[in-house]
Amino acid sequence: MNDSWIALANLSGLKALVLEEKHALPFMHRRAGRENALCFWAVLAPHHARFIQQKLREGDQVEALAWLDRLASDLGRISHPEVCHPDWIYEYVTIPDERDIESNS
Repeated sequence: MNDSWIALANLSGLKALVLEEKHALPFMHRRAGRENALCFWAVLAPHHARFIQQKLREGDQVEALAWLDRLASDLGRISHPEVCHPDWIYEYVTIPDERDIESNS
């Protein structure tokens, strides 16, 4: 069964990936604001989440973000509506609307 995860990413790549739990979202939202990062959720199989977390432990944030984009069955923005997608995110993460268009073609 897939789980919902909360992720933080910035120009350096993926900063954090935590299981979405009751207290995780407010904490990650505050952290995103402090670190000028994008906060979003991802739906991942448990073994995929472990693999991505291993990449983070190895210090490869860009590769971890790339794998998150490839392995997530769904992605969505959590950041406040007034915060738009930063330009850099388009290089690393497939925006869900574009993914839907590509799969329907």
